[in-house]
Amino acid sequence: MFVSKKLELEGVKGGKGLFAKEYVRKDEILIRFKGNFLGKATRTSLQIGENKHLEGPGKIDDFLNHSCEPNGYIDFGDMNLRALRRIRKGEEVTFNYLTTEWDMKKKFRCGCGSKKCLRFIRGFKYLTAEQKGRLEPLLSPFLKGKLKESFT
Repeated sequence: MFVSKKLELEGVKGGKGLFAKEYVRKDEILIRFKGNFLGKATRTSLQIGENKHLEGPGKIDDFLNHSCEPNGYIDFGDMNLRALRRIRKGEEVTFNYLTTEWDMKKKFRCGCGSKKCLRFIRGFKYLTAEQKGRLEPLLSPFLKGKLKESFT
């Protein structure tokens, strides 16, 4: 797994997070995900298909925290975490777990602080049609298929 030298682990409320050590450009690659494919979800896996989950080999991906208004996204064409927008030095790097997970292995109360915060993160399947639609540009191909199914 590749992790940009622009990232470092720092303490956050309740654990650790990844932070930018310097300015990050929009669409810049921050993490290249590689690992084992599993038939069931783990706390840190990314859902790729109905029963297909990518478990990263390193500990750094354990600290990639959720935000309802993230600054990072998973590019499913090459399985990279990229900057969704410009990220300032000292800013925590996050992505929205609801763009990959149909039903979260471990549901949790969100504390991202965004005005768009959903408060409780359970999985994409629990969102309203409007909430699902807002996430569509960032969704995994698997979840895009689920979204399409819900409109047919």
